[in-house]
Amino acid sequence: QREDDVCKSVPVLAHLKRKHRIDFRVKSGGHHYNACSSVRDGIVLDLARLNSYKLLEKKKSSIIGTVGPAVTGGAIWKELVRKRGAGCLMGGCPAVNQGGFILGGGFSYWSRRYGLACDMLRRARVVLADGSVVTANSTNEHGDLFWALRGAGSAGVGGVVTEFELDMFETQDRQVYGMGLVATVKECSEFMSKLNDESLPGNVGMSLFLFPEKYFGEDFVCLYNWYDTGVDNLKDGMKTLKSSFRNMLSKETATRFGLEMKSATEHSKSGIMDGRLWRVWNGFLMPEDCTQSKIARLLSLLKEMRDLGEGYVTIEILQWGGAISKIDPKDTAFYWRRGRFNVCVNLGVPTNVANAEGIFERQQAMLDKAWRKVERRHHLKGCYYNYPERDATMGDYFGGNVSRLRRIKKKYDPEAIFSHPQSF
Repeated sequence: QREDDVCKSVPVLAHLKRKHRIDFRVKSGGHHYNACSSVRDGIVLDLARLNSYKLLEKKKSSIIGTVGPAVTGGAIWKELVRKRGAGCLMGGCPAVNQGGFILGGGFSYWSRRYGLACDMLRRARVVLADGSVVTANSTNEHGDLFWALRGAGSAGVGGVVTEFELDMFETQDRQVYGMGLVATVKECSEFMSKLNDESLPGNVGMSLFLFPEKYFGEDFVCLYNWYDTGVDNLKDGMKTLKSSFRNMLSKETATRFGLEMKSATEHSKSGIMDGRLWRVWNGFLMPEDCTQSKIARLLSLLKEMRDLGEGYVTIEILQWGGAISKIDPKDTAFYWRRGRFNVCVNLGVPTNVANAEGIFERQQAMLDKAWRKVERRHHLKGCYYNYPERDATMGDYFGGNVSRLRRIKKKYDPEAIFSHPQSF
């Protein structure tokens, strides 16, 4: 219920791990694709009641607040955005809690404007293995731990974060949302190659999906939104989006793009996916590989993976860039800042279908093989830690920052008390 409870619990858990090899996991929300916040024959330190939030300062030019690790995106929309006109970066799914989201980097639909969630972190309170609490920020004696928490904090680099202090921003509940259909690989590759040159302002969050064929056939579905303050700004955003799509798409396709203003709080109720066996594969497409021809070949292979999936596979391509890429890869633990798109293949088999586990295992084997072909031919770089791959290495997640992270791990957690299958 309180930080003090965590301080009392962690030394006990550390002792059980050292002396009796009883493992434990730390859980803020349990949204980890590879279930690294749960453990067989072990103990879960559940932070669910560390779910408070507070605005410390709210001025026109500066909003600062604190959130606990178990605060959900849905709560932020309802309690901060709607009631206080203040927002922070959060996951697209309202059930995602802030703890793992921020510590793994934290990509949001606002990220092209504000950066990653870890970039908004001002300080963190951290419980170490001996139960002591340190406050880590960029200027104090725990600056190295603070650096590691910003992108690699979920990878067992030091302790349990009980509170985050964040830079926030002024926003509102109503936003612009839209959807359009891009029919062919050729047109979609043209569209993505134009997006690569930062054609759209940072206000825009853009994602492309290829759903199972029964939903939209062969069409790629483009979802996009414009976040801003004030209704007049949203109207300007709608004009900008309409103009941009006319310039980037054929006249016929552009007419299949619709826009509307709607409550973001209502929108945030959607997107919860549970009751599934889940696996993801993902990598970053770099600017130099965003030519139309390379993208077209990539999309063709992704369509093949979708078709292998027997209706259980969805392809997701998220536009990155903007403010994310303006920070040097060495300035925080999050390394893959040059990525223009994150390419993600999602396999989700409902547990209530007949022989769900058999289907899941068969699909994994086929998709593993197909994904190796995608990586080899299209030079996708790295892997986003919040979309964890079962077989990814620390190098896949943290690139050129791995050596420094290992040194910080050795300093703050030399006995590897805080560890799981995808941690240091």
